[in-house]
Amino acid sequence: MQYGRAMAGRTRGAGARMSTPSRPSHFGRDGFAAIAVLSLMVPQAMAYALIIGLSPITGFFSAAAGALAYAPMASSRYLSVGPVALTCLVAASGLQTLATADTPRYAALALVLGILVGLALLVLGSLRAGVLVNFLGHPAIVGFNAAAALLTAASQLRPLLGLPASAAANVTAENPWPILVHVGRTQPLPLAFGLATLAIMLGLPRWRPRVPAPLVACGAGIVACWMLGGGSDALPTVGAIPVALPQPRLPDFSMGDVVALVPTALSVTIVGYGSSVAIAKALAVRRREQIHPNRELFALGFANLASAAVGGFPVSGGLSRTAVALNAGGHTRKVGVFVGIGVVVTMFVAGPVFALLPHAVLAGIVIHAALGLFDPREATEVWRTHRSDGVVMVATAGVTLTFGLVNGLAAGLAVALVLFVRRTATPHTAELGRIPGSLVYRNTLRETVDTCPQIGILRVDAPLYFANARFLEDRIHQMFAQRPQMQILALDCAAISDIDATAVGTLRNLVLMLRSRGNDLHLIGPIGPVRDVLARTRVDTLLGPANIHRTILEAAATMMAHIDRRFCEERCQSVAFSECSVIPRSASATGGSEAARFSPQI
Repeated sequence: MQYGRAMAGRTRGAGARMSTPSRPSHFGRDGFAAIAVLSLMVPQAMAYALIIGLSPITGFFSAAAGALAYAPMASSRYLSVGPVALTCLVAASGLQTLATADTPRYAALALVLGILVGLALLVLGSLRAGVLVNFLGHPAIVGFNAAAALLTAASQLRPLLGLPASAAANVTAENPWPILVHVGRTQPLPLAFGLATLAIMLGLPRWRPRVPAPLVACGAGIVACWMLGGGSDALPTVGAIPVALPQPRLPDFSMGDVVALVPTALSVTIVGYGSSVAIAKALAVRRREQIHPNRELFALGFANLASAAVGGFPVSGGLSRTAVALNAGGHTRKVGVFVGIGVVVTMFVAGPVFALLPHAVLAGIVIHAALGLFDPREATEVWRTHRSDGVVMVATAGVTLTFGLVNGLAAGLAVALVLFVRRTATPHTAELGRIPGSLVYRNTLRETVDTCPQIGILRVDAPLYFANARFLEDRIHQMFAQRPQMQILALDCAAISDIDATAVGTLRNLVLMLRSRGNDLHLIGPIGPVRDVLARTRVDTLLGPANIHRTILEAAATMMAHIDRRFCEERCQSVAFSECSVIPRSASATGGSEAARFSPQI
């Protein structure tokens, strides 16, 4: 999840007043920020609980426990942790295959899922594996978010349209489309409440950015419902919320349940951790602070375990709440503590009021959140950047919509890895030549350059490993076949960042084969890690110190000492190296060669 652009837009102008270290005066700012976040957290907690298929009270429990457990251990001072629409949808997709929503077994499985997610995060933290989430690239995230946004919005059509529970007989989080058959049974009153909520969510932030739109929408919905005489079959509401502290207990489950939930738990872990760290890093860059990914794994792991302990569901970092906390002046992790306490207080004080909150209002809040999951500009940029990235994005979205969220996430990872291997298996290579009048060497296909008929210079722009070692061997043999006069090949290693055992073996065989027929191989500019591998495998000894050079300019004299000088004097007109300018030529030199002036390499 790439949230940098979104965070930059929502936090613009807040940097100057956030740059000082924590002081007692920040207590008041943190308290005010907590109130602002609370106005967003409470409606979201109830709405997202309905996404996952649990009662609204579990949303309160998850919001409070997640915020309180995350704050003491986090490395991010701004990230707001609690229920998030995307992770709730992924969780629901796995839970609904094992139990019916809003039943005791379903609640127990949701608790087990929260425990698995928490344990997975702690294990990854213990292994210092925070970087593993980077394997889920930006194109896959954009495609997954686009499909998830559509599924999330579609999952709220029943409450938005006021359809009866019987209309959702075959509807699941991953397949909400059967509900469209019942669109003709739409009730006008819930639809009016839902559309009014969307209007508030979309319009109020533009008119009054600091006013919490979700809280206003909930308040307006409750008041309007009360004026209409309360909830009814025509306008379903949340109903009475049992206000009581949770009683931690171990749910009833089997090992079969655990095994069945593992894929969903891993998906929730990847999506939740990836989006949370993306948000935290975006803020850290703007505030010149540092985020510790492994520490975030532990903090989010304990937050999920705490949520499960009170009967809640998986939690992660939320973009909108984090932006609200920052813009409201939050500066320390005390904001999360205050928010957790505030959720508990709100549950006891205002819990009965939410009994009149129409489901259509919560559906409008969720649909608005879903709209924020997908940015068409990001999708356009991904497609323009590289066609293979566009393929990853489209494939991930297609598989997610067709086969489900977990399968879509797995497909995004698989397609990205396959295309990466394919791209690096045939890496970009360039034969280099000297730009006349300079000491700069560039690609012969992109610039007008001088090349030496007897010395070829080949640059490889990728690490050398088992998948492309054979490609390199074939490319070198191809150069010798195309240029009969070539005696030496210089391999420009500046862009080779790593080399594995297969590639080392290929280099060793190339050296022996070329020397057996009177040719030779030189290496130019290998970086430190590559030189270390060459030293450990004794390839540097096989090559000899005279065949390993720092630059092309340094290598030129050595290589020219081992080519046919007569060919240079009698047949060659190229000035591929500065040494060529002092060779007497019997053939007519080109005007460019005679006028060549050498300038420092740039």
